Amino acid sequence: MNEPVLDSAIFDEMSELMGDALSDFIETFLDNSPKLLARIERALEENDFDTVYQNAHQLKGGSGSIGTMQVFSLSKQLEQKGKEKDEAGMVEMFAQLQQAYEQAATALTSHL
Repeated sequence: MNEPVLDSAIFDEMSELMGDALSDFIETFLDNSPKLLARIERALEENDFDTVYQNAHQLKGGSGSIGTMQVFSLSKQLEQKGKEKDEAGMVEMFAQLQQAYEQAATALTSHL
């Protein structure tokens, strides 16, 4: 992936805007994202494209806001595939998304 794990410009801007509340935002992201990933995984097993779309959309929003750009990019791609009901490559893309999330979580945890 060409995108950074954590875009420092976006993260720094969010940090400046949120101040002391940034830690709460990071913790919320780290708490909610695994739930969204679990829902996406279950939806992929059940060929439930609407649920893939909805949860990838939520993950895309949170990851874009905090600057986890690999997670954002993969969520966006998965969201589009869910919307189009295009299962080709979704499982592989989800595996990449899980790996990107783990890297992002490590990077974000260092800011707590």
